Amino acid sequence: MSLRKHALTIIAAFIAAVAGNALLTSLLKGAAGLWATTALLLVLTILAWQRERHLVIANAIETPGVAGRQEQVLWGMIGIAIVLACELLGAFIEVRLFHQVQTSQAVSQTMAAMMTAPGYAVAVVICWPILQELTFRKVVFGDLAETTGVFGAALISSLLFALSVDPAHWFTQTLVGLALAYLYRHTGSLATPLIANIGTTALTLLYAFSR
Repeated sequence: MSLRKHALTIIAAFIAAVAGNALLTSLLKGAAGLWATTALLLVLTILAWQRERHLVIANAIETPGVAGRQEQVLWGMIGIAIVLACELLGAFIEVRLFHQVQTSQAVSQTMAAMMTAPGYAVAVVICWPILQELTFRKVVFGDLAETTGVFGAALISSLLFALSVDPAHWFTQTLVGLALAYLYRHTGSLATPLIANIGTTALTLLYAFSR
């Protein structure tokens, strides 16, 4: 599979996930819509991951070499701390410079959805991070790096990531995207930012529920 065909497939899966999520939750109210969305995201995630596994061509980020599995996991765990630090820094800057109130509507909505349909946690903690990393790190960052350079690709992919995750807090999420791009660049493996993304998402939700 060529990089171009791979990119189109992954982006199509992500767009289908976003559109399907909006459509199903509007047509099917309550738990039914959330369970249907979870099922759709599971299917799209599996299809996208299978496409990823069939790709044998390395992009500009992976070409220099891929770290060993232990290093990938280690940096994924370190990445959780890095991402959380970026969220704290971003929140501080948003308050000080932008005078922005630190309330995340996205987190509140996600918590409410998970209380209505507990299985939706699979979509939030597993499916969305996988689709995000495949789309914004593997495809956008990885494929653009050869054209725009590593920094340009990291910035573009991080801004797009931020707008898709939480537009109200785009600055904070852009910092998170840059951190995830760094992790991918450092190890050459998508597993590293994926571990960080899943871990941070899980910890954020656990903290929100505990409060």
